[in-house]
Amino acid sequence: MFGRTSVYHTHRVRETVLFLFPAMSGLDGRPLLFVLTGLVAGILTGHAHTPVPVSGGLFLALTACGMLAAPGRRLSALLIPLCALAGSWLIAPWADLPEPVTEAPSAPRVLSGRIEHIRLQDRDLKCTLRDVRFKNGHGLAPPCTGIRLIIKKGCTLAVAEGMHLTTRCRLRPFTSFNNPGRFDYRRHMMQKGVAAWAVVKADDVTLSPAHPVHRWKSALHHARGRIEKALFAHAPTPRSGALLCALLTGNRAHVSPSLRDLFTHTGTAHLLAISGLHLGIVATVFYVLFTGMFSHWERPLIKGHTQMLAAAATLVPVLLYALLSGMAPSTQRALTAACLVMGALALHEEADLPTTLALAAIAILVSHPPALFAVSFQLSFAAVGAILASLAQLRTPRNPMTQRTFRQRVLLFIIPPCFASFGTAPLVWYHFGYASPIGLLANLILVPMTSFGVILPGLAGVLILPLCAPLAGLLFALAGYILEGTIQGASLFAAVPGGYLLLPRPGLATTLLVMILLFSLLLSTPHKRKGPLLIAIFCLLLLGQRATTAYMHRHHNPTLRVTVLDVGQGSAAVLAFPKGKRWLVDGGFAWPGRYDVGRFAVGPYLQAAQITTLDAVVLTHPESDHMGGLIHILKNFTVKTLFLGPRPGRGALWNRFDEAATRCGTRIVHLTDRSPPMDVEGVHITCLHPEALPKGFTGDGSVNNNSLVLRLAYGDHRFLLTGDIMEKAEDRLLADAGDALKANVMVVPHHGSRSSSTRAFLARVTPSIGVISAGQTNRYGLPHTEVMERYLRAGCALYRTDLHGAVTIESNGVSLSVSTFLAPPPPFPSSLTWTQP
Repeated sequence: MFGRTSVYHTHRVRETVLFLFPAMSGLDGRPLLFVLTGLVAGILTGHAHTPVPVSGGLFLALTACGMLAAPGRRLSALLIPLCALAGSWLIAPWADLPEPVTEAPSAPRVLSGRIEHIRLQDRDLKCTLRDVRFKNGHGLAPPCTGIRLIIKKGCTLAVAEGMHLTTRCRLRPFTSFNNPGRFDYRRHMMQKGVAAWAVVKADDVTLSPAHPVHRWKSALHHARGRIEKALFAHAPTPRSGALLCALLTGNRAHVSPSLRDLFTHTGTAHLLAISGLHLGIVATVFYVLFTGMFSHWERPLIKGHTQMLAAAATLVPVLLYALLSGMAPSTQRALTAACLVMGALALHEEADLPTTLALAAIAILVSHPPALFAVSFQLSFAAVGAILASLAQLRTPRNPMTQRTFRQRVLLFIIPPCFASFGTAPLVWYHFGYASPIGLLANLILVPMTSFGVILPGLAGVLILPLCAPLAGLLFALAGYILEGTIQGASLFAAVPGGYLLLPRPGLATTLLVMILLFSLLLSTPHKRKGPLLIAIFCLLLLGQRATTAYMHRHHNPTLRVTVLDVGQGSAAVLAFPKGKRWLVDGGFAWPGRYDVGRFAVGPYLQAAQITTLDAVVLTHPESDHMGGLIHILKNFTVKTLFLGPRPGRGALWNRFDEAATRCGTRIVHLTDRSPPMDVEGVHITCLHPEALPKGFTGDGSVNNNSLVLRLAYGDHRFLLTGDIMEKAEDRLLADAGDALKANVMVVPHHGSRSSSTRAFLARVTPSIGVISAGQTNRYGLPHTEVMERYLRAGCALYRTDLHGAVTIESNGVSLSVSTFLAPPPPFPSSLTWTQP
């Protein structure tokens, strides 16, 4: 009786689980696709705060489409609205994330938490504190219960993940560069559950052993440290050691930015993240190994349980490897898919790949709904979806007794990676603004080379290391030498002209149209071309209409736009001339080897504004907060002319800037007050300062006082760009420039410092609008209060990039309008108009 009941329940469980792995094809046999569709729609509408009537109409439309697409199981389409409501409920805690730190900066607090995600940078230690509690017993409100902690000189601490840390620090809110096309860093961190950040000294930190529940994390951290030490000891070069750490332990902190850029430019950056490639190799090797072992065990062999035991046993090393690598989001997705595939094999069924992919996505989104907005999530599932489309194209009816031809085997090897590159290309274009055509060829060579020549011996070395360290060292050395060859191959691919293209970033609508176009063609079959062809024509017509509108807006727009960007404590402004020419004045700061505003603020804005070619770049003066970001611009954008002052700069940063200007081959022009005026598409540009050599300022403040001062005249309006001139330069302009200084709009000199903007200078310029470029809560206290009061008393409306984000002043020659990226600006004279983008 017990046996019959057990068999009955076993069959019932099997039938229930096989619902997830149907043998049927099409939507009728894949109800989880409806579940995923509804869940994604609910998360999107809940995150965007879509009104109930609009979201309800969208859910009903999706349900109707589902009924039409699956006429055999129309009731399954009712899963869409139910799952959409569930998705809206799941994303609700993440949709409105309040600022956890209201003071700027907040008062010092004593807090404690559990250490995770340790990373060393130079002598500093960066980590994440989870489950943060304050001294009074209160903690951060969920879902954001962690903080990012930077410990100065933390390399001296004997710290491990899972340990308990107590310190006294001042919490600070995350900030973003508030420009169009920005990356919202605050929301990104909060979607990861991190509410704020803080900096402490190593001496102010108290460490405690990990709680028994989390001691396994400390053990894994120490094991990972021993493996990384062995990798660096046996790798032929430090760069191959750093890459081995990224490939085998998931720690990419040692990989230099130049090496990351190398793989990015060749379209193989996915190799640096432990994902489906790595876990697929581990799962395949151990599945074959366990199948061979259990095939010699008579009892399970007779009962037909060999495959089930092998699949179940394979999950153990796969899970251990995922834990050892740090369980990054890409690893979690790959682990979920591996578990589903092994589960299907344990049930003696072939997993339905589209349903397996849908179930993996559902599991991730239910556990963490904001994952939908993560770039890695979108790229992973787009790549796998494109590969599934390629497999559908390659699947042809054939006799199971016949072997595949050589041509079929070659196509099976080449086509899926190419489809994956095509499938992810629109998302890479949308998020990062580049395309890598050479990646199609580079992936065909570098991926197998890395998989079989680096990852396999490397993982074998990791397994052997506790048993035989010398043999593991040989395997690590072998993997390192092959990896050096991979780096050389990537360098050759990166040197191919046109292999890497920096592109204007498209909008969301354009990206969706391109994705629909590509996947409609990928999913088409040779005998059904009419539907995809009509969809392709419709998408192409819409794309053509959008391209025509964008071209007309740029080249037939009769306005001059001056946009002062938010670049922190620095300065950068973009000049958009009436018929399409674009200039960049200064580029913000850059910290060598750390943070580059040109890369993370100015460049993204230019690409979002559809600018990849600059007709001119102006460096007002060679100081780091104006010059540093221009190095990235010169290296990655097409710059036709570079305008400089008469005096060169000094130091390592100037040398890097000069080298970048020389390599890009741009025309260099030195401007002084004697330079002839320029007429750019109806805008009259005059250089008012500095004086030509050998005149000029020397001594303290000479670099600032020799800043270029440009006046733009368009119709009835004048714009004055002043750089960082100080009182001495202002006195010289008052004496020599006269009424040429009068302007309606002025970029306030020297970020609003009291060393500039004298009363006499302000009285001569008489601006109606002043724009101050300054960083939020900067250490210099800029802009100074007395300077702002001076402008306000003169009747000038002030705008600040630290408060209002990017400030755009637009003129058609008769009227002015001002728009800001953030809060509405202060009132200004009624003769002007204000709009918000």
